[in-house]
Amino acid sequence: MIFEHSLFRTWYTDTVDVYRISPVSDGGMDRQERVKVNPAPIPCRVYHLEKGGPSMTSNAARERSLEKIACDLSADIRAGDELLVIRGGNLGHKNKPERYFAGNPVSYYDPVGGTLTGLQHKEVGLLMDNLIGR
Repeated sequence: MIFEHSLFRTWYTDTVDVYRISPVSDGGMDRQERVKVNPAPIPCRVYHLEKGGPSMTSNAARERSLEKIACDLSADIRAGDELLVIRGGNLGHKNKPERYFAGNPVSYYDPVGGTLTGLQHKEVGLLMDNLIGR
């Protein structure tokens, strides 16, 4: 775990909440809704930013970005999950969450079981594609 190494204890500066589509029965109706998966915010770090400026269409303005997050291997994140990331959340900042969708997570393992470097982690590609509103 990256937290075990004193050099990287504060590496995860951000937090993420994970929402996943789950079937819900409401009376006699079955439907799907996004349900929060993690009981507490997951420490992570957003990096590899590819933010573009807004693009204008005839009826709306949009913002789109492709980014990545790194988090602990134990984080339960799957492709298609909705992620609400708070930049600086693990440092105590109360910023507005940024909404992303997760790509396929990739796990990176330390060749000696994490005992030497403590750098094993999970990387997740993020997509933000939102209409700009008030």
